[in-house]
Amino acid sequence: MSLGTKDSGILSTLKEILFKDKAISGEAASIGIGLLMMGTCDLELITELTNYARDNKHEKISRAIAVAISLILVNSENYANSVVEELIVDTNNWLR
Repeated sequence: MSLGTKDSGILSTLKEILFKDKAISGEAASIGIGLLMMGTCDLELITELTNYARDNKHEKISRAIAVAISLILVNSENYANSVVEELIVDTNNWLR
């Protein structure tokens, strides 16, 4: 069980899978990142994921990154509001 553990080794592996830019495995890796980092409010990771979602062409990955961001922000309402304000005007409709 690694839910919310912020395990750097697992995170690194999931990011490697995500950055291979394959729709199905990238979608799964994104959700895995969200679950692994659940409730950690890692704003640096959110920025990295957001930038990747903006630059990639797979809707599945962008959609899963949006879910991951929401999981990372669990129980972090103050930070979540600022992230929502930023993403609500984003050009990527899956992040909006």
